[in-house]
Amino acid sequence: MASTSETGHAKNVANLNTMISRCIGYGARYAPTNPLIIIAALQTLYTNANKALIALNTAKTPYTKAVNARQLIFAEMEKLATRILNAFDATYEVTDKMVDDAKTIIRKIRGERKSKRILNPLPEDPIQISVSQQSYDSQVQHYNKLVALVTAEPGYDPNETELKPDQLIAFGIQLQTVHNAAINATTPYLQAIANRNKELYTEKTGLVDVAAEVKKYVKSVKDITLAEFRQISGLRFRRPPKKK
Repeated sequence: MASTSETGHAKNVANLNTMISRCIGYGARYAPTNPLIIIAALQTLYTNANKALIALNTAKTPYTKAVNARQLIFAEMEKLATRILNAFDATYEVTDKMVDDAKTIIRKIRGERKSKRILNPLPEDPIQISVSQQSYDSQVQHYNKLVALVTAEPGYDPNETELKPDQLIAFGIQLQTVHNAAINATTPYLQAIANRNKELYTEKTGLVDVAAEVKKYVKSVKDITLAEFRQISGLRFRRPPKKK
């Protein structure tokens, strides 16, 4: 399901299309001197804004897929870390201090995971995305420290295949690979968001402000009746809510 903000962006673009049709319907009476609101400029603005929405949707698909894959493997990593701890604790000659060190690392992994969960899994806010990435970066480092700790102990060699040192190292490589894929998918997604925002919300030249200028102009034209003005006055153009 599309978010309220996503619906709002698309509604802004759809309403501009309707506004252009109404302005064309005014015929020769619609003759602004402002170059931003002549019919040709409005049509170009609509085309560019619509392309920006399409490009964002296109970029969001691989981003969503990569982020979902990362969430799954990192959830698996947290469970694996607990099993590693138990296997390490059960290893002959492993001291309580070594086990405590492993527990400290796992608490850090869980802390990063808890911090990550409060974030929207698919945010548009670059700051949220950056915080999320840093959380995953930290989890990778904590996992690698845990693996280094347990594999440095000669007695650590459990019978369970997935807990053996070479498998733990291989899983860490896979973890980093999936994380890198999410990072790489994020770049075009953020670029698409920025372009969408430029087309729709740039001060004075963006879709929302230009639409407001159209309304002001039409309201000033004596030959355009109040009933005709109401054809566009009810069209809503809204900016997304500001982040608190």
